[in-house]
Amino acid sequence: MWKENEAILKVILSIEKFKGDYSLFCNAVLQNGYSPDYKNFSRLLLWKTCLITESLNIKIWKERLQSSRAVYHELSRALSMTIPWWLLKADSEYFTALPVPEKDHVPRTLRRPTRIQNPTSDPLINEPAEQMASNKYFDVELDAELLRVIILDVQRLFPGDSQFHGADKDCLAHRRRIISILFVWSKCNVDVGYKQGIHEILGLIYKNLWSESVNISNTNTLSFEDLEILSLYDVKYLEHDLFCILNKFVANSGVMGQFYQSETALRGAIKKFNGYLMKVDQLLHYNLITKLRLDTELWSIRFFRLLLLRELGNDLAIQSSFWDKLVAAEAFSSPSHQAIPELLYFSIIILLINVKADLALCDFAEAMLLLLHYPISSRLHLHPNFVDLLFQDAYRLWTYRHTDLKLYEYGIKLNERYASVIRVSFGAESQSIAKGIRLNTIPSTCEIKRENSAFEKSRMENRLKKRVQLFLKN
Repeated sequence: MWKENEAILKVILSIEKFKGDYSLFCNAVLQNGYSPDYKNFSRLLLWKTCLITESLNIKIWKERLQSSRAVYHELSRALSMTIPWWLLKADSEYFTALPVPEKDHVPRTLRRPTRIQNPTSDPLINEPAEQMASNKYFDVELDAELLRVIILDVQRLFPGDSQFHGADKDCLAHRRRIISILFVWSKCNVDVGYKQGIHEILGLIYKNLWSESVNISNTNTLSFEDLEILSLYDVKYLEHDLFCILNKFVANSGVMGQFYQSETALRGAIKKFNGYLMKVDQLLHYNLITKLRLDTELWSIRFFRLLLLRELGNDLAIQSSFWDKLVAAEAFSSPSHQAIPELLYFSIIILLINVKADLALCDFAEAMLLLLHYPISSRLHLHPNFVDLLFQDAYRLWTYRHTDLKLYEYGIKLNERYASVIRVSFGAESQSIAKGIRLNTIPSTCEIKRENSAFEKSRMENRLKKRVQLFLKN
């Protein structure tokens, strides 16, 4: 966590750098002008400015923060949002006994049934519609099951990370906060509910914002202006702010609607991605879709749903830097033009272009293995600033999204930069690949091997499709 003076100084210097201009600030993030390389960089300032206050005017922060925090405060106190910690097993580290100050103050729906209750209505008659609607939002047993699922995922969050995995009370408190936010958020978004993967998105945001939060001391040494700045960093309201940030980052941005909400929406997103891939790189599209018959649905779901969290490597600082730019881009989007999903499409296309030569030599199984274990380390070794370049190129493609010719022309430039080892000839020699190796000069033993592996390929594809279907249902 940061010290009070550290947070105040970085905010003042950051605002002065951009003269209090919010648009200039967001543009600087997009163009890598405000990044962790800048000594007064604050990721908390970036995220809360872009997703909560939407202004660098300190005078209006307090009002906007109060308005945002009041939403989570009221939701978390609502009876229907009560987290049933008491329904967990007594030996669970999250178990909390239900406080019962007075018997009449505890709704019967919050207690475990201890005896068979006499029915007051005919059980063969369907429930009235009004009663069914009310039960939809408050069924304590379903809530308990939801809580168990969230706990199971959070327990596996970032294995080995000392902030979340340890025997001390702080680690438990961190996990408990994340669980609480996810529970309330899932109850509020009943049309989507909780989906596996959201915990990783929230976990990374939590980790970054917690590290810069401030525990404000109860002293008279801070001026009114200082307190206005520190209101943004107050650790007491971290849970409130994270709820708002999660909602805007994954719900309002279109991520939930396109990648999580339904199988139909996800298929629509995949279709749109394939369309962009065709416009940017026809050869790559042909190789994956036609030649290898590699259904995009088999490998792309994790890319979409986790916002490239796994594909950009194990260094969380790299993913965080990429997400910073997504957040800044969201400031310029609208309900009709949601930036984050389309920036993801183009980012993935650029990742594919980077391994285009490898994919050209792969069969079905090898291509699947490559895409499910993207070789990001080799890209970072060649280009230390690879993630910055990745976003810059994706953002350029996004600005060209309505002009097919510009997408095609920029795709050629990307190929010259990242896949220049591939050469295609349309003469009698047909296709050739990097360093003089011809694609059509394949030994007969290789052909035999491919024929013998046809059955294995088909079986693997069917198994993967079943896994995808199960993943979508969950």
